[in-house]
Amino acid sequence: MLSSRDIGLLRPDVAANCRLWLERCSAAGLKVLVTSTVRDGEYQAWLYEQGRSRPGTIVTNSPTPTFHSDKAGLAFDFCKNVKGQEYSDPSFFRSAAALAKEMGFSWGGDWKSFPDGPHIQWDQGGRWTSAMILKGTYPGAMPLFSEKEETMTQEAFDKLMDGYLARLREEPPGDWSREARAWAEQSGLFGGDEAGSMQYRMFLTREQLAAVLYRMRQQ
Repeated sequence: MLSSRDIGLLRPDVAANCRLWLERCSAAGLKVLVTSTVRDGEYQAWLYEQGRSRPGTIVTNSPTPTFHSDKAGLAFDFCKNVKGQEYSDPSFFRSAAALAKEMGFSWGGDWKSFPDGPHIQWDQGGRWTSAMILKGTYPGAMPLFSEKEETMTQEAFDKLMDGYLARLREEPPGDWSREARAWAEQSGLFGGDEAGSMQYRMFLTREQLAAVLYRMRQQ
């Protein structure tokens, strides 16, 4: 009979995210203790009998392990690591579960039928069911969670923008605007920059618009 709380027995991708979740919970001031990870069929059957053929409260509706199965390793249970308050604080479970859900886990407390507040599993956004697990099909790898957001420095942004604007200055105008461009140049509305470049594919700044309007007024 196997019933373990060893995180290392979870599938590696799930185990890695479970450990990150524990770190996040600790940083948030949540004292979490993982109470169960994997189990075999014999233990699940024994657990199923609780509240049925032997004394106790019913804790599962499945006589066969699914996400907790030692062959799957896709789920773990937890409690509040405070003696005497292990399961008495609903807000604790909601807070800890919220961190897990941010990472991509699903929370048993959201289940409409037989909600399970201490239970967390990787089911790829609800796309994998217990029936699928029983058939031996498992969800794909869980991406390793990261809170780091990729940021671009001002220097890098300026460099990219300079390159983009340089390309615009070199791009020739379309044939569809030939007559309009000829009129604008001949009437003196468009005079180009200091080097005489018309830069037709560039953005129009307010400074340039003011110059065009001024020329129109002078005509």
